[in-house]
Amino acid sequence: MCLLRLKTPAALFALLLVTLQPLTLRAEGGGTPVECSVSSSEQVLADADAAEKAPPPCAQLLLEDDYTSVGSRWRIGFGAGYGERSNPLIQSDDIPIYGILQLSWFGEHFFFDNGDVGWFMADGAHWSANLIAGVGGERSFFSFLNDSPVGFPPLGTELGGPGMSTGPDGTVAADPPPPEAPDRDYVIDGGVELLYEWGGSELQMQLLTDISDKHNGQELWLSWGLPQKWGSLSVYPSLGVTWMSADAADYYFGVRASEAQPGLPAYDVGNALNYFARLSLSYRLGEHWQLVSVLQYEQLADDIADSPSVAEDHVTTSFIGLYYEF
Repeated sequence: MCLLRLKTPAALFALLLVTLQPLTLRAEGGGTPVECSVSSSEQVLADADAAEKAPPPCAQLLLEDDYTSVGSRWRIGFGAGYGERSNPLIQSDDIPIYGILQLSWFGEHFFFDNGDVGWFMADGAHWSANLIAGVGGERSFFSFLNDSPVGFPPLGTELGGPGMSTGPDGTVAADPPPPEAPDRDYVIDGGVELLYEWGGSELQMQLLTDISDKHNGQELWLSWGLPQKWGSLSVYPSLGVTWMSADAADYYFGVRASEAQPGLPAYDVGNALNYFARLSLSYRLGEHWQLVSVLQYEQLADDIADSPSVAEDHVTTSFIGLYYEF
C-alpha cells in the first residue's frame, strides 16, 4: 500500500505537480511489516536488508512507473514547460510557471520534501502519520502584485485624458493609483499529516497552525484522490476542501483598519471554507522522462471573495511540460 502526499505548502511547484510527490509505504513482506519511504516512482526502504523480503517495487503498483534509482533516499529532478496560477487579489498579475524543481530526502525517521520538513510518527498497513512544518502557500499571491511604473502615466494617456485630472486652478495632476492588496509576510505552519488508503482511493489530512507568530491561526486541509493507470498513462483526479480559521483567513485576505484607504475599506474575514478539484496526468516517455500536466480549480469562500482586497472568487492552476528525474 502506498500513500501519496498531495500537498506541500512550502512549494508552489510541488503543489502543482502532485503526480510527482513522495509517498509513504508500509507493506507486508514475508509476514513482516516493512517500513519505507517512496516517491510516486521509486521505493526507498528504511532498512536496506529488508529489500529482498519486500513485495514488488511499490512504484509498479502506483500511479507512476518505477525509476532506476530504487533504494536512493534522494529525489532530484527538474522540468520545463508553461503554466499559470491565477491571482485573485486586486491589481495583481497571474503567476507564470515556467519550470519545476524536485528536491527531497527521506530518512528512516525524518524527511525533507520541497521545503517541508517532517518526522514519521507512526504507520500501519493502510495509514501513515507525520509531523510536518513548512511555509504557508497563500503567501505566493503577494509576490506577484502588478506594480505599475512609478512616475510615468500608462502608455496612451494624454494630459487631461484618462488617468489625469485638472484641479480648480487649472493645474493638471495624475490621479492616485488604484489601491493594491496589503502585503503579507511569510508564515511557517506546523502540524500533523495523516495519509490513509481505502478501497483503492487515497485520503490525506493536514491540520496546521501558525508557529511563526504571524497570525496564530489554523488550517485544515482534506483531500480524496483516486489514482488510475493505463499503460504509460497515469491519471490522478482528486477533490478536497481547505478550512481556514478567522485569524488565518483574515491575515491573508482581510484589510486592517491601519491599511484602509479610499477604495480599500477595512474588512474582517471570518472562518473560510474553500473547495478544489484537481486533475493530474503524466505520460512515461522513458526511464527518466515524463510528460506531465496539472489542472486545478479552487472556489474561494464567500467571506474571502467579498473582501475588498480580492477581485476573483476562484483560483485556477494549469501546467504542462517535460520532467526529468535522476
